[in-house]
Amino acid sequence: MISTKELSILFQSAVKAGSEKCFRDEGLLRQWLSLSEAYALYGRTNVDRWISEQLIVAKIGTGGILRKSISRKELEAVAFKSNRISYLPVAER
Repeated sequence: MISTKELSILFQSAVKAGSEKCFRDEGLLRQWLSLSEAYALYGRTNVDRWISEQLIVAKIGTGGILRKSISRKELEAVAFKSNRISYLPVAER
């Protein structure tokens, strides 16, 4: 039997995945994020660690744009596999 909490998490992830797919299909979500947008979404330490471990690659934009960009798809895949949200903060260890 599935618990209410597990069912809630399952529904939340399904809604998130479905809405992101709709936004992506309609071109409402950009394929590339700036480094500062990635920091805002996943935290500076996580993004910097993923870059240093070469799990994601920050590329310099083309066409005269000098800011670094990260593929949204790569970033989401690494963040999903990382699951660092479930870890205890330093203060609680």
